[in-house]
Amino acid sequence: MNDTKQWSSAGFERFSQLEDRIFRAVEEIKAIRKDTEALRDENSRLNEQANEKIRENEALHGEIGKLTQLVGECEKLRGENDDLRQQVETMRQSETETLDLLAQFEKEREELRDRVEKTLALLASLDTSESTDNE
Repeated sequence: MNDTKQWSSAGFERFSQLEDRIFRAVEEIKAIRKDTEALRDENSRLNEQANEKIRENEALHGEIGKLTQLVGECEKLRGENDDLRQQVETMRQSETETLDLLAQFEKEREELRDRVEKTLALLASLDTSESTDNE
């Protein structure tokens, strides 16, 4: 009977140890499940943040495309502006040349007017002399 008590006591002790191990294993599993759930929640949150950043990035790429297009348009307008400046400068030079020619023509016209007036005066004096000679 002593043997049976020893065996029974040893069996009970082994059962108790096994029960403790099972209890600890269950607690570990609960802790792991809780940690797993927390990690899944964090993973979902991080995935959502990543997706939002991707959407923001795509929006920024769209804005970059628009800005690049605007830069191209600005460069084109700058080129057109430079062309217009060159045309205006050419027109100013042409205007200056035209004004110089006009001043020269006015000078020549004054000289011609003086010559015509002198010629008319000479003709008038000739008419007067012929009239006085005829009388």
